[in-house]
Amino acid sequence: MRLLQKITAYLLVVMGIVHIALTPIFFRQFGLDVLWFAGTGLALIFLGNINLMVLISRRSGFYMMAITSNIMALLLVVVILSMNPSIQAYISFILVLLLTLAAANEYIGIIKKMLRQNTGENDIKKGETDPGKDETFPEKEEMDREKDQTDREKDETAPG
Repeated sequence: MRLLQKITAYLLVVMGIVHIALTPIFFRQFGLDVLWFAGTGLALIFLGNINLMVLISRRSGFYMMAITSNIMALLLVVVILSMNPSIQAYISFILVLLLTLAAANEYIGIIKKMLRQNTGENDIKKGETDPGKDETFPEKEEMDREKDQTDREKDETAPG
């Protein structure tokens, strides 16, 4: 899923650059519509970059920011699709949907990993042993050695 997130984020950045590059072709005169059109291209670039930065940092708080941004973009693309069902709107919808799903999947994976680590730390604090890791509890190892020594002494002194 990380690869999917990376590819879709780069595709979104490229789509934003193309969107801005096409602005003078679609608009002959400068005006408010031109600024909004170019601003949409910038928004696509920013959304792609946010997702790329999250992939680098792998911090859960940043993932929430990216997922929220992706969901907001997804809602905007749905509104755009309802008003103008063009091919570029469908492409945007697919890219942002994939990006949102990939980011959410990565976030869930990070949260699961954090929970596993926290659970392991709590087990150690409670004095429970971690299978195969007796070196974590040297006092238990010492008690086992003393018990073995006592058992051997009993066996040596026992009649028989």
